[in-house]
Amino acid sequence: MYSILLYAHSWLRWIILILAVLTIFKSFMGSKGSIPYSKADNAIASAFVGCIHLMFLLGLGLYFTSPYAFNAFGGSESVMKNATLRYWAVEHVTIMIAAIAVITIGKAKAKRASTDKEKFKKQLIFFSIGLILILSRIPWGETARLFRF
Repeated sequence: MYSILLYAHSWLRWIILILAVLTIFKSFMGSKGSIPYSKADNAIASAFVGCIHLMFLLGLGLYFTSPYAFNAFGGSESVMKNATLRYWAVEHVTIMIAAIAVITIGKAKAKRASTDKEKFKKQLIFFSIGLILILSRIPWGETARLFRF
């Protein structure tokens, strides 16, 4: 179960990064010009948010099946002293949940915006902040684990 969740979580990250860059680029172009906010724009943004929520569920499953989590539940003092445990049990989880919240709020605000330019602008701001948060907590140092085959 753990390895299936790990592979799914690992590969979904690339879909999310592609959707994030695409959505942010389209939002940037839309906020600078007079491009209408189309059904395709909404579909891409919704797919991005949907994948983010799926990633959260996979991450939650990983959190409770991971060997890191079992070690982390031993006590908060030992977690904070061990950099690896702290990263996986506290930092990664907290920042990713914050990123999901920012992205979800951004999609909701864009949905309620009155003009197309405003929709693009809200998405650009919130999705960019969310992407920066995500990029800050992807474990880039473990490049061998980034491409799970």
